[in-house]
Amino acid sequence: MIYPWKLNFWQSGEWQVCNERIKDMEKAGIKFNPTRELLFDALRRTQPGDVQVAIIGQDPYPQTQYATGRAFSIPSGIPPDQFPPTLRTIFNEYCSDLRYPFPRTGNLQRWTDQGVLLWNAIPIVRSGESLSCDWDEWSFLTREIIQRLSERGIVFAFLGAVAKRYLGEVDLTKNEIILTSHPSPRGSRNSKTPFEGSRLFSTINDKLHAQGLEAIDWRLPDVSSPRQSNQTRERGSGLDGDSHRILDNITGANLGDVRDARGNVIR
Repeated sequence: MIYPWKLNFWQSGEWQVCNERIKDMEKAGIKFNPTRELLFDALRRTQPGDVQVAIIGQDPYPQTQYATGRAFSIPSGIPPDQFPPTLRTIFNEYCSDLRYPFPRTGNLQRWTDQGVLLWNAIPIVRSGESLSCDWDEWSFLTREIIQRLSERGIVFAFLGAVAKRYLGEVDLTKNEIILTSHPSPRGSRNSKTPFEGSRLFSTINDKLHAQGLEAIDWRLPDVSSPRQSNQTRERGSGLDGDSHRILDNITGANLGDVRDARGNVIR
């Protein structure tokens, strides 16, 4: 296997443990998502120097037909009426936030091509069993990825409790942070900071603009009436000017407290 990015993790004992566990599943005929060939596809699709936005999820879709190695993205060719519930929640917010029609494809490669890293904090799952590969060893990989990106100054969006474990790895003096629930229907319903109503897409672009970075054109292919790609740059100009605040979502719920090195709450 050719490993993407130059990370210490690939030479670590933690990766040896993960790799042996994957081999054991293969020998036992246990199916897992994504396949070994796609396991780190999110890193192959987006090189570290190109990342402007890191969207951190939980773990892959448990259904084999959906897993791609990129968080939330599914293969092309799956019709909208078969999209997984989590992706439908994401696209409902996409429509509400950006006023685009509901996408006809769940392939999110257009986002990764623009420097959006779609990373699951736990990159593998046994088929049909969410959180079944929540191994401590994976935390070393996700921590190193976030620490490396944090040095550059980007926008991080942590979606859900598992992703939020890594909030402390981000340098808040350089980076922008957005916190919401995981976009699964259950996660959004039970959270004080729901994904629904978060305006994730325009908020990310507002934060990119505040850092002097180019906004993401979130518009996906195969929509019936695409809007101008700069629409999201024109939205949400009413931010308070503090580029290192944790944003409130549209429902008014605070998206979480973050503390600096002295323990003071940053709002």
